Amino acid sequence: MKRGEQQKILHKGSNDKVNVFITLLYSMNGIKFTTSKTRNSNDFINHLKSIKRYVLKRSIKRFILVIDNASFHISKKTKQFIEKQSDDWLTVLFLPTRAPFLNPVETKVNRNLKKDVCANYNYGTEDNLLCNVRRYLRCFGCWPKI
Repeated sequence: MKRGEQQKILHKGSNDKVNVFITLLYSMNGIKFTTSKTRNSNDFINHLKSIKRYVLKRSIKRFILVIDNASFHISKKTKQFIEKQSDDWLTVLFLPTRAPFLNPVETKVNRNLKKDVCANYNYGTEDNLLCNVRRYLRCFGCWPKI
C-alpha cells in the first residue's frame, strides 16, 4: 500500500472457528483427524470413537493415546468414556500440565497448520476454511518421523 493509505478488507464480522482433533499414528506414520464446530467432551469422545473404528478395522490389539490436559481431555464425561474403553483397546497417558513442547501434535502439526493455512488468509466462508484445513491435513498425513 502507499503511505497513508489503508486497504479495506471486507468480512462478515464474526470470528468463526474450525476445531480439529488430531491424532498422530506413529506405527502407520499417518494422521487421524476429526473436525468440529465446537471443542468439548462430546466432540473429543466422537474423535475417540472414530479412532476406535480405525483400530478395530485394522485389528490393532492395543492403542496408546498420549494427550495433554485440555479441559475436554480431563472432563468427567471423557474420563468415564475412557474407563469403559481401557479394558479393551485403549491406554491413555497424560502429558504434564503446561508442557506443549512435549506434544508432537502441537509442535509438528498445529504450528504448521496455523502458519500455512490459517494465519493471514481470508477464506470468505467457514466451509472454504474447513475445506483447506482438511486438504492440508490429508496431504500432511505422511509426516516425517519424529
